[in-house]
Amino acid sequence: MNLKINFLVASFALTFSTMYGQTTTLESKARDWISKNSNKIGTTSKDNFEFQSSRKSLSGETLRFQQTINGIPVYEGDIAIHFNKQGEVTYGTEVTVSKQLKQINTTPTYNKDTAFEKAKVAANIAGEITHQENDLYVFVTEDGQTKLVHRVIINSYETPGDWEIMVDANSGDVLRVLDIANYHHDDNRKKKSKQKSAEMKAAGTAYIFGPDPLSRAHVAYGGNYVDNNDATNASLDAARSLVALPDITLSNGVYSLKSKYVQIADFESPATGLFTQTSPDFLFNRNEQGFEAVNAFYHIDRSLAYINETLGITCKSTLNGGVMMVDPHGLNGDDNSHFIPSSQRLAFGEGCVDDAEDADVVLHELGHAIHHWVTGLKSSSAQGLGEGSGDYWAMSYSRSLNQWASSEPQYNWMFSWDGHNECWAGRVTNYPTKYSSSISNTANIHRDGQIWATSLMRIYNRIGKEKTDRIFLEGLAMTNSSSNQQTAAVAVRQASIDMLGSYGFTCDDVNIITEELTTSGYTLPAYQCVNLAVADVSKNSVSVYPNPVTENLTVSMNFKKAETAEIYSLEGRKISETNINSNNNVINVSNLNKGVYLLKIKGTDIVQKFIKN
Repeated sequence: MNLKINFLVASFALTFSTMYGQTTTLESKARDWISKNSNKIGTTSKDNFEFQSSRKSLSGETLRFQQTINGIPVYEGDIAIHFNKQGEVTYGTEVTVSKQLKQINTTPTYNKDTAFEKAKVAANIAGEITHQENDLYVFVTEDGQTKLVHRVIINSYETPGDWEIMVDANSGDVLRVLDIANYHHDDNRKKKSKQKSAEMKAAGTAYIFGPDPLSRAHVAYGGNYVDNNDATNASLDAARSLVALPDITLSNGVYSLKSKYVQIADFESPATGLFTQTSPDFLFNRNEQGFEAVNAFYHIDRSLAYINETLGITCKSTLNGGVMMVDPHGLNGDDNSHFIPSSQRLAFGEGCVDDAEDADVVLHELGHAIHHWVTGLKSSSAQGLGEGSGDYWAMSYSRSLNQWASSEPQYNWMFSWDGHNECWAGRVTNYPTKYSSSISNTANIHRDGQIWATSLMRIYNRIGKEKTDRIFLEGLAMTNSSSNQQTAAVAVRQASIDMLGSYGFTCDDVNIITEELTTSGYTLPAYQCVNLAVADVSKNSVSVYPNPVTENLTVSMNFKKAETAEIYSLEGRKISETNINSNNNVINVSNLNKGVYLLKIKGTDIVQKFIKN
């Protein structure tokens, strides 16, 4: 057992350091920014932040720091600072817990092993424990007290969930018991009963629902297209799609559903096995338990391949060598599914329509994992941010299949097969309510997440899937464990700004994103974006020197009045503006990073290019 645990820790360290490199030249600049912006982000001069990780991405580089007191991490005391590719800070998260902290004794007097046993009782844990953590944290309670706690995390085979128990490290009192798993809807519904060596890369085939039988057949729920306790029929069989499995595993003549991104596992009740077989063709119908396994495997594997290989964004589990564990039949058969942040696993329930039959459910839960990974394991569920992000990721795929017209209600339906029927009501991505800062961080997160998903899908309809997927992933990657919809909206728009001139992003895209997010009720900082291609540069009316320049740039032109000189990056991002005239025509550019810039005379089409050394 100790050997296994040590291996998992080593695997985590290797994978995490690969995804979130520790080498960066920006740490001192980030610390300086934190110091100068303490009022804005909610920190104080006495706060201590330890550098945790750096993640380079399409839009720049994000550094993460963890607040500590005497070396003990503060719960939800993390901060993320994002630099664009010019090395400028364009986004920083708030640390809402920081100003509530009080100095405390950080030496525990209550034994951690005893705390673990007390935590098991408090959370009613039953069955084999499949994952556990037990670490010291500084924790601010709901009534504002600062406590030293043993933060205990437990997953078990018979008690579904990701149970987080805060035990006072001095008194032994249980301060909080919370299931921190991310579920795809609010209610657990009734269970239903069913009759139920050296590895090599291989390929195979499978039948799947893409994304569900109703959308594929373009029909409503009813008639032959109902759950009927998992029974199949000719109509439902015809709604399957035959797909290639480009990455499965062959070992000693046995094929298993394991790729470089995902692996079918069995870590929650009921026990249904791993669905290994001697054929590479996983050709099940929906009455067979293997169908849910291969359906979940296919959609997760292809979605992660799209992110990592098509978009070029590193996003995968930091455990198990980067391979996510997925149980297609878990939660004791309940009608719900969840992502378990501590062990980074997914499990799907079986009540009513089996959840793993609906790609919307599968990709919604994967969306929680994606959110967790791109934020360095610091994802937030505040105001339904996590739920809305999961809904967006699922709908981004489903809508790309073009199976419903925009005039049909199913065009905006989330969970078209699993919900919108007698099982439960499902959700939508044309939710009419606007965002308000008064939205609760914890109540109605599934309902309020529809605001976020709806906003992103309106952007998607105007700028396309790939661009919206990029700003969604890059923007989320700037957020932290206390971010909400408002702060994420600012981050997503900032991601588009930081990618101007790359991946097809233009000022028109930024303006559309700004318009749609503002329409949804989010407040965005003022930003002026101007498209300035090299072909647009006019050299006849103005000259600048010296060029290249190190410190002072002189603007030479026929001044008839005072003018405003604007400096832009080549991507069209405005950096500064300065008032100039015939007597004052020198601009100090010493603070600019090395590179090529455009100087524009405001209100005209006069533009000149210069180089900063």
